[in-house]
Amino acid sequence: MSSKSTSYCVVFLLAGFIATSGCSSSSNPAGPSDSSPGNNPSSSSTGRTGGVTVAINPNPVPFDGKPISDIAGCRNRNNTWYYELTLKETGGAPVTFNAQIDAFDGFVVNNLTGIKVVVPANGEIKLNPRWCSSTSGKHTAQHTFSGTDSNGNAVNLQSELVNLMANGR
Repeated sequence: MSSKSTSYCVVFLLAGFIATSGCSSSSNPAGPSDSSPGNNPSSSSTGRTGGVTVAINPNPVPFDGKPISDIAGCRNRNNTWYYELTLKETGGAPVTFNAQIDAFDGFVVNNLTGIKVVVPANGEIKLNPRWCSSTSGKHTAQHTFSGTDSNGNAVNLQSELVNLMANGR
C-alpha cells in the first residue's frame, strides 16, 4: 500500500483582516466525519434564543489556481480554492462563537479556541475561507463553530461539506 502526503492551508478573512489561519500536512487522507450538520441552540425562558445558519457560496467550489501570497505555506502553491461562508443569525439574539474547527479531507487542521466571531441579532457576517494544497485534485472542507448567544445558550454549528473541485485545465 502506498502512502500519499498532502499539504494544505486554510485562511479566513473577516472584515478585511485575517481572523484565523493554519497549515498542516497529512498522510493517507480519509473521508469526512459522519457528524450531522446543524445548529443546536438551547432554549431559554429569559428571552430569545440565538440560532445561526450557514451558507457556502459557491458549492462546489471551482479550482482557482491563484496563489495565496500573504501566507508563507501557500505562497508557492497554485492549487487554491476561494469561497464565501455566510453566518446568519435567525433567532433574534446575538451569537458569539469562541471556538472553530476546520477540516480538510476529513482531517482537523485548525482547532481554535479563544476567538471572537460575533453574529448580530437578525444579522449576518461573511467569512472568506481560502485553501491551498500540494495537489490539484478534488478535496473537501468543513467548518464547525461553537459559542453562546447573548442569553448564555449554547450554539453549535457545522457547515455542510464544501466540495473543492479538481483542476480541470
